[in-house]
Amino acid sequence: MPHGKKWGLYKAGGRSQPVECTFCGRLVPRVKAIPVHRRFGLDKIPGVDARQVFLSERKGYSCISCAKHRGMI
Repeated sequence: MPHGKKWGLYKAGGRSQPVECTFCGRLVPRVKAIPVHRRFGLDKIPGVDARQVFLSERKGYSCISCAKHRGMI
C-alpha cells in the first residue's frame, strides 16, 4: 500500500509566508522555496584583486521548478 507524502516538515511551523521566486516571480511558501545567494561579480574584471573588493551578496528564493531547471537540486 502506498504511503503518501510526509507532512512532518510543514506541519510544525504552521502557515509560512510566501516569498517571490527570483527567476520567474511565482509566489512560493518559504518552507518550500530554495534559498539562492546572488553575488555581484567584480572578481572577473582583469586588474582587480578579488581579495580587496567587497562583493555584496543578496539572498533570494527560487521555486522548485526554476531550481530544477537550473540544476540546483
